[in-house]
Amino acid sequence: MSVFAMISAGIGGLGLFLLGMWLMSDGLRMAAGDALNHFLHHWTKTRLRGLGVGFFLTSLIQSSGAVTVATIGFTNAGLLSLRRAIWIIFGSNIGTTTTGWFVTLIGFNFKISAFALPMIGIGMLLKLVQSESRIGALGQALVGFGILFMGIDVLKDTFSILGEQVSFDSVRQDGLINILLYVGFGFLITVLMQSSSITLAITLTALAGGIMTLLPAAAIAIGSNLGSTTTAIFSSFGTNPVAKRVVASHVIFNVITAIVSLILITPLLSGIVFVQSLWDDTGSTITTLALFHTVFNVLGVLLMWPLADTLVSWLKNHFKTKDEDLAKPMYLDKHSLSLPSLALRALKMELKRVADYALEMAKDSINFESYSNKFTTKDRVIESLTLAIGDYTAELYKQNLTEDISEKLPSVLRVAQYYDAISELSVMVNTGKKQISTSLNPDIEQQLNVFFNHSVSLLDNTGIDTTTPKEVLAKQLEELEKEYQSLKALLLRRGAEGQLSIAKMDKTMTSISQIRRISQQAFKAFVYYETLKTLEKYNDNDEIITEV
Repeated sequence: MSVFAMISAGIGGLGLFLLGMWLMSDGLRMAAGDALNHFLHHWTKTRLRGLGVGFFLTSLIQSSGAVTVATIGFTNAGLLSLRRAIWIIFGSNIGTTTTGWFVTLIGFNFKISAFALPMIGIGMLLKLVQSESRIGALGQALVGFGILFMGIDVLKDTFSILGEQVSFDSVRQDGLINILLYVGFGFLITVLMQSSSITLAITLTALAGGIMTLLPAAAIAIGSNLGSTTTAIFSSFGTNPVAKRVVASHVIFNVITAIVSLILITPLLSGIVFVQSLWDDTGSTITTLALFHTVFNVLGVLLMWPLADTLVSWLKNHFKTKDEDLAKPMYLDKHSLSLPSLALRALKMELKRVADYALEMAKDSINFESYSNKFTTKDRVIESLTLAIGDYTAELYKQNLTEDISEKLPSVLRVAQYYDAISELSVMVNTGKKQISTSLNPDIEQQLNVFFNHSVSLLDNTGIDTTTPKEVLAKQLEELEKEYQSLKALLLRRGAEGQLSIAKMDKTMTSISQIRRISQQAFKAFVYYETLKTLEKYNDNDEIITEV
């Protein structure tokens, strides 16, 4: 076979393999349906469960990248904790080894065309008959399996001929520098292909064809594991700090595993060859490589098992943001619980933080000239502080309280809930900005601006530090209600007249209704917070000396 023919066959075989891998992974992902989400969310309560889910899902859809990206997405959405997510990632690394075993046990031990071609035919039949169902997706996966193994067959034949015709003596040198070069080669191929499974399959076929020896092939397998981290790194752009910590755990796991495996590469391979000789007289090098790939990934999990809690603690102190610091209570000291009056003061001070943050969010959301993509993160800050206030209040209830303090604690929770509701409404208003065009009728825009300005004015006056009398605020809220009803009537009239599209009318009415509710919640929070106020006097050290 000419050099051109070998190159053409190699490119074609690689293309078939890539196409098969894509069809198979995509088909299995669609056939699995919501199983991926269900497993990630509900079956990861313990370390072993997390490992099992990561391994099972990666083996099922043959894509550690998809599982890793899904895990990062769930963590970014707050549905998975860092402690759970890292074990899914670790399990996914072990799951990648199944591709090597597929190639080893099927691709080199059977006449591929005997089962690959019927698989393609049956798969296409299922896809054509049930194209939009899970059966159709499973058919696509079967087609992918068949094409993948056809690609392996072409690569196997090409590498076999190449191994017979071309001398690779220099490639067979096993010095440290060369081993590191092979690691880099495995890393580079995986980055380009965005799949460690593809790199491993190519390495197995090259090893079977005599292109390289076992030691360089093992080094490429280690490099492919390192390269697989780039998928997670790319997917972490724009995510929250917790998701970035998950990615960091993935990188740390793979780097530690790679370093230890490189240090132990010779004794590991020797041990695997010895154990393999006990049941395999042929001493197949491709089986040895598949075993090595599995062993060093399992070894990585064993290494991380005692270090996981320390790793989680370390990661929690990194990739921090200003919002994350804001989400931590500043005044809720557990030592103050033994002094109920001091604990109540701490609760009020924490409520003030929540109030300032929530009201600032609300005013920013009413500013329709700008849109922010950080409102969801800010809402999580309010939610976190609200939960902390609730937990602290529950602990305070367990103390020996006076009747006066005991009666004030429900108001603390009520005020916190009002601000939590303001935060959630602000997110909705901010989201609605993208759906409302600024090109409205002049009379509508005029009334909208008046309504927005008066809403912001009311929010300014309901701040906890303000001294505005409750009666004045009630009057402001009453006026705002009249403006709301007038604006609502105008929107309905312009919609009925055809001067305003029904869709735009509906979205605008939704936004002003949410702003109206924000104003109502802010007023209620102000009123109930007033009931928490007491006549306190402090000394120069800011300590309570009398309380009435």
